[in-house]
Amino acid sequence: MHNFMDHNSPKQIHWIFFDLDDTLWNFSANSAVSLNTLYEISPILRKLFKSPSEFIDIYHKHNFLLWDLYSQWKVTTRELKVERWRRTLATRQFEVLTAVCEELEKNYLDILAKGTEMIPGVTKMLQNLTKKYLIAVLSNGFARTQYKKLENSGLARYVTRTIVSDEIGVNKPSKTLFDYAIEETGAQRPYLMVGDHPVTDVLGALRAGWYAIWYNPQSKPLPYTEEELRSQGIDPSRLVAIVKDMDELERTIEDFMG
Repeated sequence: MHNFMDHNSPKQIHWIFFDLDDTLWNFSANSAVSLNTLYEISPILRKLFKSPSEFIDIYHKHNFLLWDLYSQWKVTTRELKVERWRRTLATRQFEVLTAVCEELEKNYLDILAKGTEMIPGVTKMLQNLTKKYLIAVLSNGFARTQYKKLENSGLARYVTRTIVSDEIGVNKPSKTLFDYAIEETGAQRPYLMVGDHPVTDVLGALRAGWYAIWYNPQSKPLPYTEEELRSQGIDPSRLVAIVKDMDELERTIEDFMG
């Protein structure tokens, strides 16, 4: 499955909705630097873990599981922020105080928000797209941190509207958040979502009746088939394309908008 371009779709789109982390802003790179920095400045982490890599591997395991629950709204924002640290430290039989978790969380997010590494080619792409279209960010995340990422990286200058799940109380892939984005922006059909996550960004958009482009630089396999999409009442052609880099993404958006 490489391209489901619907050549019969309407050609004029005024808004393009982008995920933020690992679609525009290089979360993976910025987070790696931030977690290493956190390890170096945190006596408790240096005491409990013999190396930054040991700490980071364990943190990622628990953080991934909690974010999956968070996207399903099975844990609250506060539970996610505290539990990812509590569970990481608890692997060392450390009696974890909530205050310790809160301090680690604050320090990590403060460092993370200062990250300026973007996905290669993003600036050029957005410079070109903003000559014709309005750009919105539709992100699962913590509002204060997401806004700081946009400002500190320089991405904010290209973004007309930012919608963060933390402010709305519902996460992608919920249709509610996609509907809210339409109401907030006044966007006209067809609605287009660009994101790196095949479920929260792509499947969420498709279920909401949007078109989607999957930014997939690592060529991961799509976790659902055309038949599975159809069984949910989704037209597979709404998955416009699967792209690997920003040049390809820009061309695909321009072709889709016609």
